[in-house]
Amino acid sequence: MPYLHALTALPLADARSRSLTALATAFVLTGCMVGPKYHGPPPETSADIPIKYKNGSGGDGRWRGARPSDTEGAADWWRVFSDPTLNRLESQAYTANQNIRLAVDRIDDAAAQVQIAAADLYPNVNLASSATRSRTTSTGPLEAERIVGSTAGLGLGSSSGPTPVFTGSNGPVFSGQPISVTSWDFQNPVLMRWELDLFGRIRRNVQAARSQTEQAEADLAATLLSVTANVATDYFTLRALDAQVVILQNTIATRQDALQIAEERFEAGLVNELDVARAQSEVASEQAELSSVQRSRAEMENAIATLAGKLASNLHLPPGAIAYSPPRIPAGLPSRLLERRPDVASAERSVATANARIGAAVAAFYPDVTINGATGFETANIGDIFAGQSLIWSLGPSMTVPIFEGFRLKAGLRSAKAQYRETVDNYRNQVLSAFEDVENALADIRKLADQYEAQERAVAAANRTLELSQQQYDKGAVTYLDVLDAERTLLSDEQIAAQLAGARLQATVQLIKAIGGRWDRQFSRVAP
Repeated sequence: MPYLHALTALPLADARSRSLTALATAFVLTGCMVGPKYHGPPPETSADIPIKYKNGSGGDGRWRGARPSDTEGAADWWRVFSDPTLNRLESQAYTANQNIRLAVDRIDDAAAQVQIAAADLYPNVNLASSATRSRTTSTGPLEAERIVGSTAGLGLGSSSGPTPVFTGSNGPVFSGQPISVTSWDFQNPVLMRWELDLFGRIRRNVQAARSQTEQAEADLAATLLSVTANVATDYFTLRALDAQVVILQNTIATRQDALQIAEERFEAGLVNELDVARAQSEVASEQAELSSVQRSRAEMENAIATLAGKLASNLHLPPGAIAYSPPRIPAGLPSRLLERRPDVASAERSVATANARIGAAVAAFYPDVTINGATGFETANIGDIFAGQSLIWSLGPSMTVPIFEGFRLKAGLRSAKAQYRETVDNYRNQVLSAFEDVENALADIRKLADQYEAQERAVAAANRTLELSQQQYDKGAVTYLDVLDAERTLLSDEQIAAQLAGARLQATVQLIKAIGGRWDRQFSRVAP
């Protein structure tokens, strides 16, 4: 019958059936798992972890492979900047960003895949009801039988023996019973099949699926960290543009005043028209630059809206001042903080998944033992479908041993091992990238602080230069071109200072992202 092979044995009335089921369960529970055990990425992938960063100080150098549970330090890291507007934008992005929602959906999918893989550990029971109307042939092999070979001893032609219809070249042909039958066949069986996971193939697949779920969780943490870091980076860029807008507006106002003075002096015959034309050119030039900066600000505002999960048309951020006091980096920032990096955690989980796939590939070389069974009813008369005499059942084990499959199993094992090596290399690459990101962020923070300090001195000197040039111009000691040069220098220095202020904050964001979150729950701040 087609339903004799099934996934599990239901508890039948027969005591022997129950005993066989219990024995199969014991086999599953005591079965071994072939293939390599997972002990984390190979030690050589992190054997050269430094004691401290070359752009930092201190540290203890203790290293432990990142796991998804180690990413908790990333939560609400943006609050260290004490900016209510940034806090609001980050909260909106946390709940409405589409990339974050996609990552959550991937976790749900991965969790479902775990259940799908684990389902093979349990008996599979199906109801296979059917009703068939059929007619048998009267000329098939069961009705027309041919005797081949000697017919001695068959009693041909006797009253007790069969009577041949005719005798052909290969022997006599006999008429059999029945000639033809037309009937119904009603079946209502429960099919059962249970694969005994004696060598761990199914359990390895479950391990791989669970590791993939944990990897999806780490990917979600990485997405959260990336999105919130992008929001903060764009926000500080926007505030730096706000500072440049204020500088340009003040510069334009100052140059409009200078233009008015130049026009008055020209009308009085104190200066020539060249000074007026130069003043007009500078005003127009700064107005054009102001429009360019405002356009960049509008685009940055729209980018923040998308990150926050909002329509660009529905987000408006009023101009605001930029913070000039980024959080101070504590001395002795340890390299072990990279344990929290979610991308490193994701790479480690991919190594675990690949290791489990090797175990599944090894298990494919071993016998596949299943318990097959069926119970139900079969009858030609639907009125007797549940009658006692219509009861049918079957139960028994089956074993499939691979002998030759065209080297498919060996190729599958080689592929699984190659994929494992690939994940190990990727893990090592993530570790290298993590240290590169931290070193770059530390170098940026230190060098930008020095650059910003020097730029502040440049702004102070440019202010003094402009003040002196205006005094000398009023006395007629220098031309108006000298004043314009001093104004251009001051404007450029002030804009650079505003850009550096934003860059310092962005560098801090990149360091927080590089180490996977906040290095401490309490941040001290540097005085402006």
